[in-house]
Amino acid sequence: MKNSQKLLSMRALALPLILAFQSAHAASIVAADDNYVLNSASSTVQNADGNLVLKRASNNIRKSWLKFDLTGQNVDFSQSGTVTLTLAGDSSSDTSFKIALYALDDVGATAPTWTESTITWNNAPGNDTGGTGINDLEPGETTFISETATISNNTAAGTQYQFVIPDLSVFLQSDNTITTIAIASVQPNSGPSLALASSENATESWRPTLTFTAVPEPGSFALLSGMLALTWVALGRRRVH
Repeated sequence: MKNSQKLLSMRALALPLILAFQSAHAASIVAADDNYVLNSASSTVQNADGNLVLKRASNNIRKSWLKFDLTGQNVDFSQSGTVTLTLAGDSSSDTSFKIALYALDDVGATAPTWTESTITWNNAPGNDTGGTGINDLEPGETTFISETATISNNTAAGTQYQFVIPDLSVFLQSDNTITTIAIASVQPNSGPSLALASSENATESWRPTLTFTAVPEPGSFALLSGMLALTWVALGRRRVH
């Protein structure tokens, strides 16, 4: 009976420590660079001004690039990551509008680099700049992640969409970044544009994020062990009294 009570006491004291330790595994970062490109101004850098724009059309096509910098992060790259994008304004799209997310998989020492202040339609990595696939991306340089369900008319600003990248290591660039690309999919050519919040959006909770599994530093394990040891001591003292 005493052993059972001791075990229950141990669990009661250790559970908050374990939960605190587990919560430290989740981490989220905002896109370090993001901007959209426009085919009708193919060599011009666009001004996102708080928003990323998507449009599937015969002209004035818009696609958006987002870079997440994992430098200095304790990331378990073998695990999945979740990209969250948020509508920056009410949707006026027709009922066939969807958002598709891709990841740049041209990795290694020769991987293309880009910044939000230099990216254009012409130099955007993985962009299909012409031909019948002008609304899409180069299949040899990008991988489809997933797409949303149909986005209906007047979907409210602040609505969020999540895309799960199954294995972050597949898309990790040589500079410790991961680039994702959002495009409009399954939309008639006459469809309107759609605005997503960028990393400069005034509403912080709307900014695009990548959530991933963080690997605890060695000191975290030592801290947890020490706290559990103190728990055992406390239980021993309680038993004596």
